[in-house]
Amino acid sequence: MKAKGEKIRERIVEAANQLIYKKGFNAMSFADVAAVVAITKGNLHYHFNNKESLLQAVVEMRLAAIRQQLILWDAEFSEPKQRLKRFLQMLLNEQNELVRYGCPMGSLNMELAKQQTDLLNISRELFDAYLPWLERQFLLLKIKQSEQKARHFLSMAQGAALMCHVYHDQAWLLQECVVIEQWLDSLP
Repeated sequence: MKAKGEKIRERIVEAANQLIYKKGFNAMSFADVAAVVAITKGNLHYHFNNKESLLQAVVEMRLAAIRQQLILWDAEFSEPKQRLKRFLQMLLNEQNELVRYGCPMGSLNMELAKQQTDLLNISRELFDAYLPWLERQFLLLKIKQSEQKARHFLSMAQGAALMCHVYHDQAWLLQECVVIEQWLDSLP
């Protein structure tokens, strides 16, 4: 019975993840999630008391995926610049989704930053998962002010994702990724 309950919980979290990305956290309802998973709202409430606990589970799922992704990139690429370029490739791989819905991390954090700062502390963990890894790449490159460079890199990537979404323009994203890659190549 526990395995079945865990599978339902996983399906709920995955459905909520997609709905948060495509509709937004505030627009998503428990009824939406229950409909996607094909369960009753009561069954959904059995697993999650409120939207905040569901958000926490979605963020935890995303964090686990990010951590696994970073482990794979560290194993796959021996050079820090290669790893940083792989991060950029993530944007290019998701360009259709970015144009349509924006960045899953950026969109969620912007939505919560406006009025739900208590929940922002939960969603900001997604950026916090990338920043130390990015900083480490700049440290490995022996770049001074590696924390500042990591923040700058993440800001450039997020800016590119935001602008391609706002203008529904893949070319914007592609151009910005070229500029960011040139910036990386200019580093010692």
